[in-house]
Amino acid sequence: MQQQDIVITLSVCAVIMTTVFFEHRMQQVEETCARAQSYNNNGSQKAGKSEEMIGGERVDAEDADERSERTETTMRRHKSNDLMEDELSQLSARKAVAFSVTIGHSLTDNETVSEIVIYDIVEINIGEGYDPTTGIFRVPESGAYAFQWTSVTIPGKWFETELNINGHQNRLNSCNNKGETASSNLSCTSMVITEAKEGDIVWIAKFGQDGDYLMEMYSSFSGWKIGELSKE
Repeated sequence: MQQQDIVITLSVCAVIMTTVFFEHRMQQVEETCARAQSYNNNGSQKAGKSEEMIGGERVDAEDADERSERTETTMRRHKSNDLMEDELSQLSARKAVAFSVTIGHSLTDNETVSEIVIYDIVEINIGEGYDPTTGIFRVPESGAYAFQWTSVTIPGKWFETELNINGHQNRLNSCNNKGETASSNLSCTSMVITEAKEGDIVWIAKFGQDGDYLMEMYSSFSGWKIGELSKE
């Protein structure tokens, strides 16, 4: 009987130890699961804070910030383009100034004093600054201007001219075709870029006593506004 009791006692102890062991393992498992759940919850909260909905799509905060920055950049670019378009619209809305004229008959006189060359055929006169009855261009608005004129003479002749602004000689053009070897017409062109103010008057004048022939239709005078003057 004593041996049987020992066996029973050992069996009971084994059961108790097994139960204790499994309870301990279960406690460890439960603690592990609890930590995992807590970590998962915290991660979800963090993820929730770091995610945003953009266009129905969930994205990380970093992606959202990047998209937002790209959007702001695009908006700034569009705003800049709008400003540029506005400036271009304002520039295009400004009235252009340009004229181009020629003469309908040859000048053959031999005056000894300066006289205005009247270009009586108007090809273009934007801004209505040129007067074909006087040969004078009156500047309609201040700015930087370019003026160009061409004189054509026949063999054995010449014609000297000057660009005159407000009564002051600005540039000369000498078209000399009197050489012994001259056998064809001679074309001479000069160009001036200058500052002009509203109300200034500009014309081409004959210069010198030997200006004895200026060919019709081929001889011309033109001018146009290049741009605004600096305000500084």
